[in-house]
Amino acid sequence: MLTRLNFIQKNMRQLLSTFNLTFKQWGLLLSLPIFLSLGISYAITRYVVHDKAREVGNFNLERLDELLLQSDGISEFAMTLKEGDCGKLSEYMRFRPYYRGVLLFNDKAFYCSSMTGDIELPLNSLLPEYQLKDSARYIVPETPARPGVPAIIVISKDVQTRRGAIVVLEGQYLIDSFIQPEVFPRPVSTVVLGMHGATLPSVPHFGDGEIVSVLADDKEFLVILELSNAFFRHFFWIYFWVSLPVIFIFVLLSGLLLWRKHGRRSLVDDIRSGLENEEFFLVYQPVISTEDGKAKGVEALVRWQHPQMGLVRPDLFIHIAEENQLIVPLTNYIFERALADFANMEVEAGFRIGFNVAPEHFTQDDIEAKFVHLRDSLTRIGVKPLIEITERQLLTADICQRIEGLRQLGILVAIDDFGTGQTTLSLLQTMPLDYLKIDKCFIDTIGHESVTSHVLDTIIELSHKMNYVVVAEGVETQEQADYLTCRQVHFLQGYLFAKPMKLEDLKLWLAAERLN
Repeated sequence: MLTRLNFIQKNMRQLLSTFNLTFKQWGLLLSLPIFLSLGISYAITRYVVHDKAREVGNFNLERLDELLLQSDGISEFAMTLKEGDCGKLSEYMRFRPYYRGVLLFNDKAFYCSSMTGDIELPLNSLLPEYQLKDSARYIVPETPARPGVPAIIVISKDVQTRRGAIVVLEGQYLIDSFIQPEVFPRPVSTVVLGMHGATLPSVPHFGDGEIVSVLADDKEFLVILELSNAFFRHFFWIYFWVSLPVIFIFVLLSGLLLWRKHGRRSLVDDIRSGLENEEFFLVYQPVISTEDGKAKGVEALVRWQHPQMGLVRPDLFIHIAEENQLIVPLTNYIFERALADFANMEVEAGFRIGFNVAPEHFTQDDIEAKFVHLRDSLTRIGVKPLIEITERQLLTADICQRIEGLRQLGILVAIDDFGTGQTTLSLLQTMPLDYLKIDKCFIDTIGHESVTSHVLDTIIELSHKMNYVVVAEGVETQEQADYLTCRQVHFLQGYLFAKPMKLEDLKLWLAAERLN
């Protein structure tokens, strides 16, 4: 026994030293599955309990529909009887457990009851007289035969003979049958039936359970159910103990594998490795012309499928790449990836691909050769490159001069996310551009009165005066699209038209657009 304990202790120490984890890290690793199991079990149980309650509600509404359908048949029979045939009505209503009885009436009074025979009761003894003029259904707190006991009544009226029948369903008996027998666990503890503002029972009594309501297809009846806490707890612990071992093993193995990785210790190193291993890929978002509603180009957007972290958001790795002199190799990678993607694409002449380029890219000695190569390669397939300069860094005079040199080579230049970075009006006057892209934050002000709501109109007016082609980013509603089109914005881009998509999806999207 001692030998076995020593063996276990030795292996535990070896495991701890292998992964080099602190006790706090081990505690987190071992406690995480418990919290995950609790959360997952709660979500699953809540869904199951709600689904079961809705199932009970729908089942009972179907039963109620069957009873109401039978009530229509009872009414048809009852209204064929002549006055004085109450005996036949009493015989007909025997052995119908859910029905209290049938009342017959004319335009003066109730004259027959299946329970007591011939009667003479005023019309308003059950309901206000005006409610007996048309066929309808009601929940009533009591009937003359059983005061204080609620019921459902079904009124049928013959307009020509002015005679009618009222079928009375046992309200409390019906509600009691809605709740399943006293077995554990019972999914619902209380059931209330509602119609036209009245309920069965007349004064519902709910406990501390969650309330779920189920509306009938014809929206006439409503079933309100109180979930049983015992039912919830029963299934919660079942799911917890079933899921805990699975999640524990998964989290433990995943955590140990992540901690054992020594190669990729930071996102900076990961970006370098990602470029080498071609983990980055491009998605393309169409840019739509307001003139004819067709796509005239796309913006190339980079995405990163990290081998451990999954899909990493661009706002995380782009910023890190810019701070660690990795944005230039990343942009070069984007150029080559786009050339490979579009090598076999069929697009209309003049189709544009927009590339986001940081200002420091223009400090490279071979910048002109790179862009000429990009221009010539894309021109061979009928595509024009559009360089979208981000505003996160200040554009110096030297950078502006190089950008102007690219324009002389026939490369289109745009200022991206205008109004959110460091572009100044004086810079726009000294550095001619082709395109100006308005940031989404200004598009979002459309239809809202705010301090910045009039800035958008000023930007558009300025762009027209300086002869820029205007592109609005982040268009998500038809109201925004109509507003921008009326103000002669040339191109629109956003989720209203298409989300950024992978190459194969883009091909299908463009093909569908051409057919339309």
